[in-house]
Amino acid sequence: MASEPSTRDAVEVVSWALLTAATIGSAWCAYQASLWNGVQTRSLARASTAQFASVRKTSIVNRNQSIDVGTYLSYIEAQLHGDIKITQFLRAHARPEFKPALEAWIANEGAGRSSGLNPFALPEYRLADQEAASRLEAEAASNIAVAGTANDTGDSYVLHTVLFALSLFFFGGTSEARRSGMRRVMLTLGALVFLLTMTSMIHLPRASSPPLGRFSKAAPST
Repeated sequence: MASEPSTRDAVEVVSWALLTAATIGSAWCAYQASLWNGVQTRSLARASTAQFASVRKTSIVNRNQSIDVGTYLSYIEAQLHGDIKITQFLRAHARPEFKPALEAWIANEGAGRSSGLNPFALPEYRLADQEAASRLEAEAASNIAVAGTANDTGDSYVLHTVLFALSLFFFGGTSEARRSGMRRVMLTLGALVFLLTMTSMIHLPRASSPPLGRFSKAAPST
C-alpha cells in the first residue's frame, strides 16, 4: 500500500515535467507560425511590388517599340520614294536603342546580306527596359515561391501546436485519473504524442526573429 502513493507521485512528477515541455513546445510552434506568416506577407508584398514595376516597364517597352516600328516604316517609305533628306533625318533622330539595329540593317541591305530580316530581328536591337521587366518578373515569381513555402511551413507549425495541445490533454488527464492503470495509459499516450511531435518539429525550418532594435525604435521614449 505504501508504494501506491509513491508511484502516483512519480507519475505526476513525470507528467508535470512533460507537461511543462509540451507547453513550451506549443508556445514555440505558435511563435514560429507567426514568424512564417510574416515571411509570407513580406514576400507577397515584394512580389506585388515587382509585378507592378514589371508592368510599368512593359508599358514603356511597348511604347518604345511602337516608336521604333514607326521610324522603320517611315524610313522604308522615304527610301522607296528616294527622299534622301528624310532617310538621313530618320537615321540621325532614331531612338538611341534602335539606332544600332537600324544602322546594321541598312548596312546589311547595302551589302545584300539582309536575308529578309528586319532591324527588330537583329541582335543589335536590345531594349534595356525589356530586360529589366524580365528580371522583375523572375523576382516576383521567386517571391511568390517563397511565400508559398512560408505558408506551408506556417501551417506545419500550426499542426504541431495542435499536437502539443493534444499531449497536454493527456498529461492533464494523468492527475485527474483515479486508477493507477489509467494514469499510466494517459501518461504513455501523452508522452508518445509529445515525443513524435517534438521529433517532427526539430526537422522543420525555423524563421529568424526580428532584430530587437526594431522594437526599441518603435517604443515611445519617456
